[in-house]
Amino acid sequence: MSSTVIVRTDDRLRLAGTLLAASAWPDHEQNVKAYKPHRVAEQAHKHFISAGSHPAVIGALALVGAGEGLTALYSHALNADWPGDLAAQVADFKATVQPETFWAETHADWEQAENDVRAVLARADLAQFLADLFSPPAHPLGFAPNLLYPGRQSVAARSAEEVMVCAPPPIAWGTSPPWRYSERPDEVLAALSEAFTRFLFEIHLPSEHESLRPRAGVFALASAVLFLRQAEGEAAGDQFMVMEKRTRNLPNLPAVVAVLDAILADRRAGKYAGFADYAPQLRGLI
Repeated sequence: MSSTVIVRTDDRLRLAGTLLAASAWPDHEQNVKAYKPHRVAEQAHKHFISAGSHPAVIGALALVGAGEGLTALYSHALNADWPGDLAAQVADFKATVQPETFWAETHADWEQAENDVRAVLARADLAQFLADLFSPPAHPLGFAPNLLYPGRQSVAARSAEEVMVCAPPPIAWGTSPPWRYSERPDEVLAALSEAFTRFLFEIHLPSEHESLRPRAGVFALASAVLFLRQAEGEAAGDQFMVMEKRTRNLPNLPAVVAVLDAILADRRAGKYAGFADYAPQLRGLI
């Protein structure tokens, strides 16, 4: 079964990751929780740190803050609609620092990452699963491998043409380098499902159910469990559920999964026209 999520390297999103690589963000990530970044990220940090005082780098880091602004950074990058003086500053950064040269030098890594993700997404139809949860997407869905920063989390962004998720390869243990995407397909499928679902939840949430917005993460995590069951089998999905329940301190996650599983079955049987029809059932649960 082939996924219709389009996989490609996107220079606009690589620019966002490069701005972070040139900043103090890599040190911030290590201070939050130490890990071994991808070799491209490490090389980028060393390569671009001399540009750390560039106004575009300072502005990008200010936009991101402690991480809450990552979506804003990647959205501005994807749409090339940088706010205020940052537009001219980013243009100057590209002209003077020329990140395209570094991207070309690391082309083999990016190409391998693309091919690995395509192989993983071929294991199950993520786009159809998301359509079953919500409705056929109004825009194409895309995935961009992120071998730069952030190195520990996925970021979703939307333009007039598409919804994009940018995510790093799975983090390994201790001082080991990250796994290739193809070496941890279950982790990659869960991460992509969770990222897309959370973003689409926020897009599709009816105004009358605005109080559910802070619980988008729980809904997305439950959907990732269900997608992983579909893609890799019941055991893989349940193992993921148990681990995330403990790691994220979500004792009600199995209950959310059970309700969403029933809702999804009803939706596939034609009971609900869309997300707005079953959203009321989520009140008090997520």
